[in-house]
This record gives sequence, structure tokens and C-alpha cells, in this order.
Amino acid sequence: MGVVCRTTAGRRLLGVVLAVVVLLPVALTQLEVSPQRVTVGTVVVSGLLVIGTLSLPALIFAEWQAADAET
Repeated sequence: MGVVCRTTAGRRLLGVVLAVVVLLPVALTQLEVSPQRVTVGTVVVSGLLVIGTLSLPALIFAEWQAADAET
């Protein structure tokens, strides 16, 4: 339980998740996001949400798989 990331892939995925966590609030506050029309802010926020949605389960699975490989 003391080891945060066991693999290189886990470290990369953790970096992606942390980047999304930092960039998403910045994009929401600095860019125009409108549900009625497509703007740059809408595309950026949507992209960050998709990346976060895919990378968080991948991080969890990678760490779970690494933990199983150790035992």
C-alpha cells in the first residue's frame, strides 16, 4: 500500500490524470464554454474530460495488475 506507482506506465498515467485535474479547472475558468455552440473552450474541456475518463480506469487497472504480478 505504500508504493504509489509500481510501473512506468502507471507513472505516465498518473501524470496524465494529474494534468487533467489541474488543466480542467483552468480551462473552465479561462476559456469560453457554451452548450449552445462549439467553441475552443468547449472542445478543450470535452477533450480533457474524455482523456480523464479513459486514463483514470487505465491507471487503476495498471496498478491492480502490477500488484497482482508482485504476489
